[in-house]
This record gives sequence, C-alpha cells and structure tokens, in this order.
Amino acid sequence: MPPSAQTTRLISNLRLLIPRLRLLQKKDTASSVVQRRELSQLLSEHREASARIRVENVITTDIAVEVMEMIELYCELLLARANVLDQLAFGEKGTRARLRAKELLKKQTQAHAGEKASATTTESSGSRFGFSWLGGSQKAEVKPAIAARPLEGPGDISEEDNAYMDTALDEAAVAIFYAWHRFPHELRELTMLRTMLGERYGKEFMTLAQDNKVDSVKVPDRLLKSLRVRPPGQELVESYLREIAKAYGVEWPVGEDLNTQEELGDAPPEFVDDVPHDAHEGQGGDLPQTPKKQYTSPTSRPNLSEARRASETSELNKATPPRGPAAGRSPVSVAPPAPRTDNPNPRVKVPGSEDNAAKASPGVGSQSKSNTNGIPELDELTRRFADLQRKP
Repeated sequence: MPPSAQTTRLISNLRLLIPRLRLLQKKDTASSVVQRRELSQLLSEHREASARIRVENVITTDIAVEVMEMIELYCELLLARANVLDQLAFGEKGTRARLRAKELLKKQTQAHAGEKASATTTESSGSRFGFSWLGGSQKAEVKPAIAARPLEGPGDISEEDNAYMDTALDEAAVAIFYAWHRFPHELRELTMLRTMLGERYGKEFMTLAQDNKVDSVKVPDRLLKSLRVRPPGQELVESYLREIAKAYGVEWPVGEDLNTQEELGDAPPEFVDDVPHDAHEGQGGDLPQTPKKQYTSPTSRPNLSEARRASETSELNKATPPRGPAAGRSPVSVAPPAPRTDNPNPRVKVPGSEDNAAKASPGVGSQSKSNTNGIPELDELTRRFADLQRKP
C-alpha cells in the first residue's frame, strides 16, 4: 500500500531537514576552528582577559553543534518510522492520545490557577502572626497530589501502555517541540516539522512539551543542559583555554610547562642520542660514562644502536668463532678453460699478474708458483706442458 499524501510530505520535509542540519554542523565547526586559532594568538600575546570573554563564543558554538547532532538523530528516527507514526496518529490510538493530552493540560491549568488563588487568599486572610486561618497551606499541598493522580475517563489509555503513540516517537516529538524555541538557528524545515508533528499529537501535547510538562515523556537531560541559557562556568573556561593553548603550542598559563618538566625530571642518559661527546666531559661526572673510541670526525661516530649491535656481534664471535679457509687451500678455485681451435692453449689471466711476473725474476717466479710442499700449481704445470708441445 503506497504511503498517504501526509506521510509523503513528512518524509520529504525530513529528507530536506537532515542534510540542512549536517551543513550547519560543518559550518559551525569551521567557525569554531577559526575562533580557536584567534584565541591561541591572544594567549600568545598575553591578552588573557580578551581570550576569556571570546572563548564563550567557542563554547556556545560547540554546544550548538551538539544540539544539532541530537536533533538530527531524532529526525532520522522519525524518517525511519514515518509510516508507523502516521498509522498510529491517524488511528484510534492517536485520538486517545490527543484526548489524554487535552485533559492533562486542563488539569494542570486548573491546578496552577488554584495555587495562585490559594496564595492570594493566604496573603489577604493572614493573622497578625502571619499564619492563615483558612487552611490555605493545606490546599496548596493537596493540589499537586491531584495533578499527579492517573487520569481517568474514556479517553485515557490503560496503565500497561503508558505511551501516547510510541515510546521512541514520543521522545523525538517532545525533543523537537522543546528545542524549537531554543534552537541556535532558524530553520524553515524545522518549523514545518513542528507543525506536522502538532497535527499528529495535538496542540495540547505541543504546549505541554514546550515546557517539558508531559507526564510520561520527558526531554533528555543532555538536551536540557545543552539548551539551558546560562553562562559557562569558570572551570569550563579554564579547560577550553588550556586545551587550545596545548593544541597550538602556546605556553599558558606562563610557567606551567617548566613546572611539569621539573616534576618529571630529565631523560635517562642511555636514551639521549644527540648529545655531543664533549658535553659529557663538562658535567663533572654526574652521568655514568663508558669508555668509547675516539673518532676523528663527528660524522664517523656511530650511534647507540650500531654500538650495541657491534658488541653483540663480538660476543657471538667469541662464543662460536667463524670458520675460515683450511690451511694450504685457496678459498677461490677457478676451472681452466677447455682448449679450442682458435686457442689451443687457453690460460686464466688475473688482473695484475703480468706486471708482478715481469718485475719478479724467473727463479723467484718459479719458486713462488710452487707451494710450501714443493708441488707445482696448476698454472705452472700448464705452462710446462705447453713448452713440451712446442719442442720438436
């Protein structure tokens, strides 16, 4: 079944109101950032009196953003349950809810008028001692008790179902009715939403919700405190200024950072890497010093992690010494190339070997090519074999 025309209007208005609230939140948040930057500049210039006055605008802006967030959540709830709300409001339950709100407003009005009349009677009929002879004080005590009694009549709902329409929907409606007069911005969509909810809950319910006098539904305490027109406390102002100064790197109050450093103390010497080597010598032996190798240039000095790594490596080498090449055996072995038609006698040439061979004498060279055991090496044997092939 498609939604009715009234439900469609309600949904369309909520879909316009929710993005509007989000846009206002972004706008106020950006304005708060600019004001915080200006406050940090005032604190850096030691204009504390001006900063304390202007920080109230930042606090008010943050509270307004919080109020808009809560109203946005209630609007999303109404958007999700718009069909349920209209089904209840334009049915039998909605009729009973409007009658119940009408009787509640009537009784509260009579009780308020009775309290005024009793107060006037007490003032006019008081004795010379200041006491009432007609029992006006007793009447004043009876009236709130009458107002607190459960409603009776054909239009009342049972005690098991104490909600008007729905518990969550009633709370959203009461919050919107209460916040409309105190909302930080004037929104046309919010006014239209208030009118639409007034058609569903009745004018009596709307009047009671504006003063937070609905019997079973109350405005949340968080929204009440946020919409309260009251200057911020001194402690809140101090907290805002301290956080702003901390965020922008401004020292406020003056001397607070120094006291904090004195309480915490200095860092241990093993965690300080950028201290010059000569700085430890002028400390008079306050810090423990370890013998270090003198370096010619500051850039060649290793840092703390490299020194620790080198010490760990030396300890491991002492525990398990590395295995070197066997005695009398070269660590590098090169296989001689095979003879080819263009080079029947291939030889392995090592860079620098020809120069060393030219400088050395033949006797010394032949002796150097034999090892300590008197066995010629592979190159010597290859040369001798080539000489034998050349001879006829």
